[in-house]
Amino acid sequence: MAMHGSGVALQPITGVPLIKADLPSLETLEPALRDMLASGRITNFGKHVAQFEDEAATYLGSHVATTSSGTMGLIFALQALGLERGRKVVLPSFTFMATAQAVLYAGGTPLFADIRDDLTVDAADLEQLLDRHDDVDIVIGVHMYGLPCQADDIARVVDAAERKRGRRIKILYDAAHAFGSSANGRRVGTSGQAEVFSLSVTKALVSVEGGMVSSRDAELIQRIKKMRNYGIEANYDAHYPGLNGKMSELHALVGLYNLQRLDGYMALRQASARYYSDRIRAATSFELVPWPDGVVHTFKDFTVMTPPALDGCRDEIIAELKEAGVETRAYFCPPVHEQRYFAQFSDRRLPRTERLARRVITLPFFTSITQDEMDFVVNALAQAEAKFS
Repeated sequence: MAMHGSGVALQPITGVPLIKADLPSLETLEPALRDMLASGRITNFGKHVAQFEDEAATYLGSHVATTSSGTMGLIFALQALGLERGRKVVLPSFTFMATAQAVLYAGGTPLFADIRDDLTVDAADLEQLLDRHDDVDIVIGVHMYGLPCQADDIARVVDAAERKRGRRIKILYDAAHAFGSSANGRRVGTSGQAEVFSLSVTKALVSVEGGMVSSRDAELIQRIKKMRNYGIEANYDAHYPGLNGKMSELHALVGLYNLQRLDGYMALRQASARYYSDRIRAATSFELVPWPDGVVHTFKDFTVMTPPALDGCRDEIIAELKEAGVETRAYFCPPVHEQRYFAQFSDRRLPRTERLARRVITLPFFTSITQDEMDFVVNALAQAEAKFS
């Protein structure tokens, strides 16, 4: 049994979970919780929601509105951007199904785009789609696992399509994984017409459950703030489409705690991701998703791809890792266009999406992961590779 420097025996690692959420202790929140419960003000836009929105807006350099979930934020953003019923919304098929579900619930029709090797939307394929479909209202990019999309390339393609048809096409980013990410000093949250974050328990910024819409357009954010409260402008008079999509004071309190510590969390995640990457390269043939210089990456998910020599063995490797005590997921397989419900909206093959989706394995990763835990995972991965090679 290993010994800690203090002489305390450490228990050997026998397994590593996929995630461990960053959560405050009860003692930390207790004074605010007591005040909240005593006041009875636990929802309906109290002081914690207001403070959370103010501090998030400062952090991002944008205007923000909290919501009950990232999915609800997507629905509101799509509708606030003027999506017309039945019109098409381009999105990558390699995403969590919530992106496509939001398009349907907002009244749109999904149109699936292929991806790049970094698992974000391929601007070249987007260009072809916009050439073939003149009824696209909105383009959605997804910052996969927290890796920022090629926003400049997407904007260039959309601008060219707008000039060609003489009509506006809006850009929305599903930034569910990406609160805290940046590229070349620019934080995710200020690209396109709006970006939508998830703050659920698997994310780098956790409010337990919740979402947030970010935009440089103050009027758009004000509209979404009405929409999250049934579209009410005043005196129970609905001016907009809307639902109950508000964040509670409890969720805002947890989110605020984590936001105030996010820079520290992100520094730990960058260091751990570099260590993990180096160990995986040294000990295995598994391929890493590109991580460009100048990018701060949340690594909401730390995903590797099976090497060509193990083509077709992904599921067996996942089973082997489970047996070894390593929790994994195949994020995101099947891609949305191959899922039973969404196949009806697919009219073509997406070769890169289909190939890469069959190779992905998401490994355990969280802010507090230790080097010993990462070593345990890498050793299990190397043993699985040796078994199936």
